[in-house]
Amino acid sequence: MELLQLRYFHEVAQTQHMTNSAKRLGVAQPALTQAIRRLEGELDAKLFERVGRNIRLTPCGEALEDKVAPLLAAFDEIPSAIAQAKGQERNTVRIDVEAATTMTVDAIAAFRATVPQAAFVINQANNEARWDVRVRTEAHGGAAMPDTRTSEVFRERICLAVPKAQANGEPIRLADFAGAPFVCLAGTRGFRGVCDELCLKAGFAPNVVFESDSPDVVRKFIALGLGVGFWPERSWGALEGSEVVLTPIADAGFERDIVVETAKHPLGQKAAEFHAFLLEFIRRRMGGVDAQAAHRA
Repeated sequence: MELLQLRYFHEVAQTQHMTNSAKRLGVAQPALTQAIRRLEGELDAKLFERVGRNIRLTPCGEALEDKVAPLLAAFDEIPSAIAQAKGQERNTVRIDVEAATTMTVDAIAAFRATVPQAAFVINQANNEARWDVRVRTEAHGGAAMPDTRTSEVFRERICLAVPKAQANGEPIRLADFAGAPFVCLAGTRGFRGVCDELCLKAGFAPNVVFESDSPDVVRKFIALGLGVGFWPERSWGALEGSEVVLTPIADAGFERDIVVETAKHPLGQKAAEFHAFLLEFIRRRMGGVDAQAAHRA
């Protein structure tokens, strides 16, 4: 049973007239008649019967038409469905956000303001999900991941966020905060992992008394005077107007890399546009030349 046979059958079922169907299909009537007979032979069933000079569907023919009509309708919708999917794919950006969530969301909002047709699928540290652009963090000097095509690195200082009443404007040493209560992001967050790694290298063990998945909650705890915490210098946004002040850390090496990567597969149109937009957005947010962007091949 071939698709062309089913199309011929469907047309005859609609017109119930062999000559008219042949004209509409643009085929010779003998060829159409032969195709119907072959179909009847394959199904071992009579599909049409004569009524005077016309034909009509038999019960078997009616049963086949009930199945064939929606099948052909669905088949005919395939080109438009594929075209629509291609359009959606061109406009869809799949982004894996493992770090710098606040800055990345700000970039998405700014991009959508100028490119409203762009659609985003956002995953957070879902290793199984397909992605076009990934934002992650690591201690400064890490290696490129094997599943990436391009990689841009932005270096950022890590500061200590302290209650405004405790700030004196001078850099601090971690040893001065031994035993002090720390408010940190939960251990599942990339920034927390970087801070833990840097503390280990510095021989410092923070006394973590509060943990949260949310930077806003961390900031609130610090503002209430319940502890101090590590805070990236720029990517989480400004702290002006809050009761929290960023204090530079004098200990060497308290920096992290924000890594923006593209997947190995070819990017869709909007994904490529957003990637370029995101890089420029981060450069502006991080302070232009101070961002120290580097390319990894």
